[in-house]
Amino acid sequence: MFTFILMMLLGVLIGYSLRNRSKIRKVNSLIHGVVWLMLGLLGCSIGQNRLIVDHLSYFCGQAAVISLLSVLGSLLGSVLVYHLFFNKKGASHEK
Repeated sequence: MFTFILMMLLGVLIGYSLRNRSKIRKVNSLIHGVVWLMLGLLGCSIGQNRLIVDHLSYFCGQAAVISLLSVLGSLLGSVLVYHLFFNKKGASHEK
């Protein structure tokens, strides 16, 4: 665990020290390509795992429930924030 944290910290320090170089700014498109490649490889490895493929409906059901509850919680939270901070009671909206 500490190895990963130290590697990330080292990358941040190197990136911070090289942030003004013009060639380093082109790395962004390379990073996007590597992320897409990694996602594709992850999809291939999941597709080859028989246990995951056989229980895909179970995993999708769990994901749907978690997504639905997350959206519902965010909706309720935003309504609460609106009523507490942005809803001016007694203020006229007409000009």
